[in-house]
Amino acid sequence: MDSRSRYITTPEDAEQFAASQMRDMGFPDARVTGRGADGGVDVVARRAVAQVKWMHSKVGRPDLQRLYGARGAEHSKDMLFFAELLSPSPYTQDAVGYADEHGIGLFAYTSDGNLFPVNQHAKDFVAGIDQVRAARAARAAFMVTVRTVVWSSLLVVSICGLFISVLTVPSAAPVWLGFLALSVLGLVLARVYQPGVK
Repeated sequence: MDSRSRYITTPEDAEQFAASQMRDMGFPDARVTGRGADGGVDVVARRAVAQVKWMHSKVGRPDLQRLYGARGAEHSKDMLFFAELLSPSPYTQDAVGYADEHGIGLFAYTSDGNLFPVNQHAKDFVAGIDQVRAARAARAAFMVTVRTVVWSSLLVVSICGLFISVLTVPSAAPVWLGFLALSVLGLVLARVYQPGVK
């Protein structure tokens, strides 16, 4: 996963980081619950719940069982667990087995904002990040194309209008020159300013 160029130094930072990662994974409404006491869910979204551990010893099966129980009867919700990478694996083998059996995505994160999938369910969520980013890039590229077509059309109309006005109504030529200048400027900006396209 890519670094978010921020340091995670508090439990609140960790929760905000997890919520941000979930939004990238395709849960746009992911937000920190802010409940304070650990009730099993630290981040919620319409389609997912997550628990986040910061500066914690190895996460065991009971931690995952709390998340599973906190999800309640809403079995369609995805479950994600984020734990700080303080050792080669922040999860016990028993926890990984439980997560695999119950469809919980396990993630490890570092204090400098890198995220690593631990099990296959987490890798599937990460694939969602790539899909979301690809969709954003495609949408941005489409908008560049639309702007280019609009400004190009205005440029063609301006050139035609200028040509016709010079032949028929010379006094209208300055108006068409203005449209021509505007359309050239718009076309240049449409090609130069491309937010979201890399």
